Amino acid sequence: MLRPARIDDAEAIWDLLAPVQAEVIGMSSLPSSPTSAKQACGDTADTIAALATGSFTLDDHAHRRLLFIAVSNDNANDNATGEEILGITGITFKNAVLNLAVQVSTSEDGHGLIMRSTSAPWTRTELDSTFLGPAARGRQLGSLLSRGRFMLLHLVHSQVPTTVASHLRGKFDPDGSAPFWRCFGAHFAPEWKTSTEAEIALIENPHRLQDLADHTLALTAPVLDSLGPVNAASLPAFHMLRAEGLDPNGMYDPIDGGPTLRAELAATVTGTSRTHGRAVIEDPSNLVGAVDALVSVTTVARFRVTRAAVVLSESGPIGISAETADALNIGEDTLIVAAPLAPL
Repeated sequence: MLRPARIDDAEAIWDLLAPVQAEVIGMSSLPSSPTSAKQACGDTADTIAALATGSFTLDDHAHRRLLFIAVSNDNANDNATGEEILGITGITFKNAVLNLAVQVSTSEDGHGLIMRSTSAPWTRTELDSTFLGPAARGRQLGSLLSRGRFMLLHLVHSQVPTTVASHLRGKFDPDGSAPFWRCFGAHFAPEWKTSTEAEIALIENPHRLQDLADHTLALTAPVLDSLGPVNAASLPAFHMLRAEGLDPNGMYDPIDGGPTLRAELAATVTGTSRTHGRAVIEDPSNLVGAVDALVSVTTVARFRVTRAAVVLSESGPIGISAETADALNIGEDTLIVAAPLAPL
């Protein structure tokens, strides 16, 4: 089950992330310390409260963040609620915040290709990094983490930016550094020898991003080898977001050369395939014609979503199992939303 993080989840979140810091290089949206985990959980609680009451606003040049965790009730040993934290993901809402990107175009003399860094204000909902703990892999939880966020976005679509974007990690060498940094950023910020140093420095001083803006370089063979490939660990998320309807938009990360995907929220697969209905709790043997779907509650303050077999009808109840009802913490006749994970 996927739900927004709460303040008492902070310690368990850091327990999940602390041993795998080498795996999450480039995932700068994830908490990087116990303090940042606590801050992220507090920010999430405040953002959910604002969205639930319809009072959510974004000032110009401001952002608000939501952290989600995937949890299981199988092991009551990790946090105050007796849930095991399996994975983590997030969303950041931005209003007129500068977006730095590298784009490829034909050179002015027409003799070749160039890469040009541009910086422009962009209002969007960004899909943050997704991480699944080693013990939880191979359990079909990737779609829940990557696509479950859209179930909340559609509940609050009138309050948040409806352009959805995701910045995927690019190519990394075995030592954890991005070869694209050597091809591009190192020319303009030579004090940062590696992409890791650049990431750390830019987290501490975001205004330094402007040092990487408005530069043009030739698109050489080494650049072509490092610009655009998706990191192997991010490929599952890339394919899931493509299945959700996001497309590459020709922008690349100035640090690691990873691509950006985007879509309008209303045009996403979840947006066009969702079905509302009252829950009917059935014995699993009675779920004839069930489809694999994401199913969520409709209350923002108590939002949670799970992946389950459900029975859908064009205009009527949604059949679910008692196990699914328990995961959502609902009873019979509760209004729920289901979105098939594959076309019907």
